[in-house]
Amino acid sequence: MHIRMYNFVSDLSISAHHVQAPEFSPLLIHPDHHEMLYIIEGKVQLNSIDHRYEVTGPALILIPLNTFHQLIHISKQYSYAYWELKDNAHASFPQPHQCMIWNNLQCSSVQKPPLIDNLFQRMNALVALLSADWVQQHPDIIHEMAHSDLATILSLTRHVLSSYDKLGDNIPAPTNKRIASTKETVEMLVRWMEESYWDNITLQTLAERVHFNSSYLVRMFRRYQGETPFQFLNRLRMKAAISYLANSNLTVEEISYTIGYQSIHYFSRLFKQTYGKSPSQWRIEHKIPSS
Repeated sequence: MHIRMYNFVSDLSISAHHVQAPEFSPLLIHPDHHEMLYIIEGKVQLNSIDHRYEVTGPALILIPLNTFHQLIHISKQYSYAYWELKDNAHASFPQPHQCMIWNNLQCSSVQKPPLIDNLFQRMNALVALLSADWVQQHPDIIHEMAHSDLATILSLTRHVLSSYDKLGDNIPAPTNKRIASTKETVEMLVRWMEESYWDNITLQTLAERVHFNSSYLVRMFRRYQGETPFQFLNRLRMKAAISYLANSNLTVEEISYTIGYQSIHYFSRLFKQTYGKSPSQWRIEHKIPSS
């Protein structure tokens, strides 16, 4: 398991804000990473295309890869931490159906297994440690310190899930500072694209954002991501497209504009190149019936 990103968010001063999103407004997605979202205190709502979780801290929400999601703050005060994780070959992160069981358990008013309280204590201790001033002054050790605790916490979640569900990275040290800086910049750009894929993004937009020459950006992005920025962007948009086609009643043209394409003809052509059939044909075969 590789920790891609850690962040802590707290708002203990400004007034409550609860902005109700449109039913199918653009949502965030991490196509290659899972997320652990720990609500320390306060009340939040996590929306995905087909689920809504309203939880009060402490609560741990598991978000598997390729899951569109949007966090809405409900209470006046809240704090939470999240980790983006990449699995290794042992697939330590719970499967999507297990995540749904776990998340529903976090929302339930029924008494939770005592082990979950132990899990929350472990999460609180980890967040307190990572928030310490001396740790913040050494950000290079944050991932190393959190790794074993997160692996233990995931083991605890799987143990709890076993009573509900009966179904059945190692990054080399950088050789010099410039390489590390360039790699981190590309990773930052990837995260931004995941959160903004529906915008009108051009190569100039990306280059200006990271202060790189356009050709250098394309070359470095390919080196660290294995594809060009627009191959990655189109992959994000295509994943969004099939989610909307399967789960929403938006027209193909509405989906095209929602995910960032200005031309429905270009979108349809690219979709057919990717999936071998038109968006309308794909929807007929994969549309999820409304409940």
